[in-house]
Amino acid sequence: MSAPAYTPLASNPFTGGFPSQDEASAAVSTASAVGLGFLRKFREERLSSLRPAGEFFDKNRFSMPNNGQTVTSRFNYNLNYFQGNYLLIFIAVALYSLLTNIVLLFSVAFTVGGLHLLRNVPPEGVTIGQSTFQQGQLKMAFIVISVILFFLASPIGTVFWIVGASAVPILGHAAVMQEGVEGDFVAVV
Repeated sequence: MSAPAYTPLASNPFTGGFPSQDEASAAVSTASAVGLGFLRKFREERLSSLRPAGEFFDKNRFSMPNNGQTVTSRFNYNLNYFQGNYLLIFIAVALYSLLTNIVLLFSVAFTVGGLHLLRNVPPEGVTIGQSTFQQGQLKMAFIVISVILFFLASPIGTVFWIVGASAVPILGHAAVMQEGVEGDFVAVV
């Protein structure tokens, strides 16, 4: 099985050339179609179970559980019933974490931008000054710089912070929110 054929761009982004208007619009439309398809699928599948804020914050249904069995029952019901709301809480905490950790935000932007630029490297390589760098050399330098940046950004600590900071309100809400009346009817049917 042979490797897929590489078709270089008509212009090299590293030497100052820019794609034509047609190439740029085709790239934008392809990227937006992929992104919009993902967002549409995400909205249809995950956010379809989003409950109204009045139901999510219904103070009449808040009560302290009596025992562990009640907590388990409420977890089973509420984590499924309010999964769209809980997912939004998790996404909000993750975005907050990313926006407040500037080094991590820069590392992610550097990685995404670097991958995009590496995809557009022509087969003859890139000439900087009097040195020519092949795609393999650029990839190795990119990997080394990315690893150092992510090491400095502490993404593992950020992931644990996101999990902890979102688990407290999610599990707290699921534990104190009483099951809805519709839960009793589901068990009968």
